[in-house]
Amino acid sequence: MAINRFFICLFFVLLFPTMVTAFEWHIVPDKSSLHFKATQNNSPIKGEFKKFAGNIDFDQNALDKTHVEIEVDIASVSTSFKDVEDTLKTAEWFDVKSFPKAIFRATDFKKVGDKKYEAIGKLTLRDITLPLTLHFTFEKYTDKEVIVTGSAILKRTEFGVGQGEWKKTDAIKDSIDINFKIEAKR
Repeated sequence: MAINRFFICLFFVLLFPTMVTAFEWHIVPDKSSLHFKATQNNSPIKGEFKKFAGNIDFDQNALDKTHVEIEVDIASVSTSFKDVEDTLKTAEWFDVKSFPKAIFRATDFKKVGDKKYEAIGKLTLRDITLPLTLHFTFEKYTDKEVIVTGSAILKRTEFGVGQGEWKKTDAIKDSIDINFKIEAKR
């Protein structure tokens, strides 16, 4: 009888973690991207963050068990113009020495259309944490691979990005467009 209880307990201990978590996905870095677009004097300034990683547990059939945490290496910021890139790393902008990482966390997911979802979460940037909603679409969703494209809009001044003379939004607009592509495998 004790042996039967042991095997029943062992069965539930081994099975339980798979019952309470969604599917764990691993980002493929060289096939994923995180871009942004700002506007200065009515002209777009485009850039990207070259390094980011994350924990993605997603199951389209169990959104209540889904959660995401993405960590962005702010020092990996890259633009077409070296002087802009260097300026973005300074204390007035991203202040990469004091705040080397940005983190997005979400546990609230909603299906809003065919292959379309929202991740309602929080972004921490420059040690300021504020709500942020990502809108994303599954371009591909199989048992082994997903490709997701998505976007968000954030207000840079709410996160303290652009201080001093750059806090004004007449030359550099407050709204920043974020676009991403994530390819992940199980």
